[in-house]
Parts: sequence; C-alpha cells; structure tokens
Amino acid sequence: MIGDQLRTKMILSGRPSCPNTGKCLQTAGEKGVDIEAIVIPSMDDSEFLAKSPYGIGPVLQDIDFVVYGTGAVMSYLDDKGFGPSLVPRNGVHRAVMYQWAGIATEKVQALIGDDIDTAGIATFFDGLDQQVKNPPKKGDFICGDFSLADIHWAACCNLIEIGGAGDLISSRSGVSAWYEKVKTHPSTSKEKINPFICLPTADDVNSGILRGISINV
Repeated sequence: MIGDQLRTKMILSGRPSCPNTGKCLQTAGEKGVDIEAIVIPSMDDSEFLAKSPYGIGPVLQDIDFVVYGTGAVMSYLDDKGFGPSLVPRNGVHRAVMYQWAGIATEKVQALIGDDIDTAGIATFFDGLDQQVKNPPKKGDFICGDFSLADIHWAACCNLIEIGGAGDLISSRSGVSAWYEKVKTHPSTSKEKINPFICLPTADDVNSGILRGISINV
C-alpha cells in the first residue's frame, strides 16, 4: 500500500550540495513526513539509475512507489503529508507561486556553484525583495501565505549562505525579514519540527552527507 499511512520512512536519494534535494527535505519537514536520506554517489550509479532511468534526481521511494524529479517529489510529499496544501487555492496566488518557483529554479540555481555569481544573482534578489514587500495577499511570504515558492527560494538562500555570499540576503531588508520568517516558520503539519533545519548544513555539504528526518517513525 502506497504510504502505508506514513508508518514507514520514505527514502529520498539526493546530494547535499543540490538545492533540489534541500527543497524536498524541507517539504518533508513541512508536511511531517519521515525520511531516510541516501546520497547519490554519482549520476551513473546503478542503484540510482534503477530507480530513475533518465538520471533525474532527487528520487523518492515510498514502499513500492518511486517518483523522481524535484517538482514531482515535492508534489507527492505535499499531498501525502499532513496539514494544508503548500499550493495556494486562489488562481492568482498559485500563478505567483509558480512564477517565483520558476525564477529560483531556472535562473538563480544556475548561478550557484563553487563560485557563486553574486552579480548575476543580485538582479533576482532585487525582484524578490520587492515581491515579499508587496505579496498578492497580506502576509510574510512570497504569496502572502507560506507556499512551495518559499521552499524553492529557501534552498537557494541556504546554499548562498553556506557559500559565503549571505550579503545578497542581509543587504535587502525585505529578503532579510522574509528569510528570518522562513527560518522560524512552524511546520505546516503542526508536528514539533522546524522544517528549515531539515536543509543540509555547511558541515553536511562539506562532508557530503545527508541527514534524514525522524518525526513519527
């Protein structure tokens, strides 16, 4: 039975330096899902390719069900976990969420690596600064209420801080205030966990390890 009523840990395969892996871990924390985390040793690893034949990560295994790709994994966790959906019901707010999630994924992530392109990223953080100051609904987050868009950006900000470019965040009042709210945001599932701490730390990245999530199991 898929999920087995969340009595067993789901298995997430990813990489600590990959923002997409962080997104999936934070989503699991938000929705109260227990995770066993496994590092993908290489993109041509046979066990990884057995689950993801096109070499797309991260990969989530829930009993006998396997899903791969960031959006698919986050969607599955959002649906299978506890608490309200992280996708806004309002069409305008939902469009804003997908727009800003896309900017993080398609633009910002491409500029995060061993050498962070701070000049290139700055433009997108200027836009985020204005967005969080003027969300479509009153609130502290990108869409007003916390959504998947905040998780997409939080994973990027986490690696930017680890990479020593935290000034991109702290120098912008709106982004700085938003990021502090994300860091202290209580779990959507009402479980006793701070979802932000599920993201890989600097030590995790440097050591090449992934920490799992233990809430109920």
